[in-house]
Amino acid sequence: MLSLMRKHARSWMMIVILFAIVIVFVFWGVGGFDAPQDNHVAVVNGEAISFAAYRQAYDRLREQYRRAYGGALDQQMLKALNLNEQALYQLIDRVVMLQEARRLNIQITDGTLDQAILSIPAFQSDQGFDEARAALILAQNRMTTADFRNIYREDLMLEKLRALILEGVTVSEAEAREWYDWYHAQVNLNFVLFDPSRYADISPSDEQIADYFQANADDYRTDPQVRVSYIQFDPDTYRDQVSITDDEIAQYYFDHPHEFTIEKTVEARHILFKLDEGDGEQVVADQKQKATEVYAKAAAGEPFEELAKQYSEGPTRDQGGYLGVFKRDEMVKPFADRAFAMQAGEISEPVRSRFGWHIIKVETVNEARRRSVEEAADGIRARLIDEQARRLARSKAEQTYDMTYDGDDLVLAAQTHQVPIHTTDFFTAAGVPLEGVSDAQPFVDTAFSLRTMAISEPLELDGGFYVLQVSDRIEATVPPLEAVQAQVKADVTRMLQNEQARADAEACLAALKQGKGLAEAAGIPDLEPRETGFFKRSGAIPEIGYEPEIVQAAFALQPEQALPEKVFQGRQGWYALQLKERKLPDEEGFAEEKTIILRQLPEQKKQNVFQQWLVDLKARGRIQIEHQLIQ
Repeated sequence: MLSLMRKHARSWMMIVILFAIVIVFVFWGVGGFDAPQDNHVAVVNGEAISFAAYRQAYDRLREQYRRAYGGALDQQMLKALNLNEQALYQLIDRVVMLQEARRLNIQITDGTLDQAILSIPAFQSDQGFDEARAALILAQNRMTTADFRNIYREDLMLEKLRALILEGVTVSEAEAREWYDWYHAQVNLNFVLFDPSRYADISPSDEQIADYFQANADDYRTDPQVRVSYIQFDPDTYRDQVSITDDEIAQYYFDHPHEFTIEKTVEARHILFKLDEGDGEQVVADQKQKATEVYAKAAAGEPFEELAKQYSEGPTRDQGGYLGVFKRDEMVKPFADRAFAMQAGEISEPVRSRFGWHIIKVETVNEARRRSVEEAADGIRARLIDEQARRLARSKAEQTYDMTYDGDDLVLAAQTHQVPIHTTDFFTAAGVPLEGVSDAQPFVDTAFSLRTMAISEPLELDGGFYVLQVSDRIEATVPPLEAVQAQVKADVTRMLQNEQARADAEACLAALKQGKGLAEAAGIPDLEPRETGFFKRSGAIPEIGYEPEIVQAAFALQPEQALPEKVFQGRQGWYALQLKERKLPDEEGFAEEKTIILRQLPEQKKQNVFQQWLVDLKARGRIQIEHQLIQ
């Protein structure tokens, strides 16, 4: 239960779009809501959202998913995520909220803005706000300081707006009990599963196959395909043409001082006396007393490593509490604050973190320092060679593109620059035409955007540059029935089997409503009724699996109404259900968790309140969307 509540709390923070620095970058480009009316994707209460702002939000959202899922993010998953509407509706929500904040005259002074920026975690180093780090992050995201201040001021306005809307939202003990009873209620079902695969004797006629194909011909339409010739300009092939001087290395070193700073690190051991979330004051005090007693032993000179093996309750116990070498941000704050304030050989009194009480022994302190130019020279040289080789590769790609015209054969350009030309097999928009490229999707997108024999501008992939020409194309088409006869027959067979399973499940439910027993109502001699056993609203149903619709229906049943109105389709087939028993949680369980529920449940309530407020706010406004522009 508590993990679910924490999950909801985290998702709420993502929805609200507040302090996290990454959110600023996601919505960078949103400032142009007053773009010309002839180039917008939506108009929100008279304010236009430009296509450029939408496209930038879409690209950044897609990049976030790519970083999160890596190679698993294919075209099918991108389609399922519906990123175009995600991006647009996030922009619309932001505009609506900013309009309301301005209507309420919510303002952020320059002083408040300055203080908030100085506190952004992404801009911090050991010494506090790091101006060089902030400048680097903004530069990487192609933002000026003025642009960032404008966007971040809006974020702070939204934070104040949320605080205003949610002021006074609390959860009473009665609400907490209602939630606890709802979440921990359990039901036990009797059911019969009608598995479509049981009906193996079903075989469709030729007429049924032909009719089905005619009605669903588009389901068998082939995907369009292209074949591409391309030239690859690999920076590695130009590395031997690059020469880096000592002056260039020195210049880079002095222009990028932040890159050569080595953070302070500490090597330490610890003895942990664990605390779990929700432990009462007595448990906390008892664990502290144990820690204090062991600290006295360590301070008196007993070997720390042996004490850790004997008393520590942490995962490093067998290693004598050894934590290795770590940076400040790699440890929880109370632990890090104490460890980084200690000297080598020093042992701390008990320090409390969310994990429990720690006794820390610092073995080595490695102070922060800046690497010398001599130490950094090899790394700088390698980087500069990479950069210049990449520039040469880009230049060659651009020269190749400049000497070609649509319809020209790419072979001539390849011969001129003495580079090999490659040709792919035919591939679809979901295909993977390039091996060894971590993300070939831009290659695919570019190929399908070109006309036949058209040549693309240089395309950068994995640091290399590609010039593409679509040499051939196969358009999407519906094949004749004869070409897909086996597939259509299999589809029709599955449809008929599914229809028969549903019909038998409905007949079973009708018989149950007439008062027959479940075994008799099933109507099939070898089809035995089964029992799920008790289960809650969360997770899978025993004997059935994860079926949210069945869970919802099960908890709507009562002893006086033990049968649902309909049968249900699950992953294994069709189900006829009957409530066997229902029970509520006991008082003792609520008493144990009441304090935690009252502390964490308000965040869920706030989420619901704010979401409903936003829905109502948008409903009162006028929002016009140009759907055709985001397809």
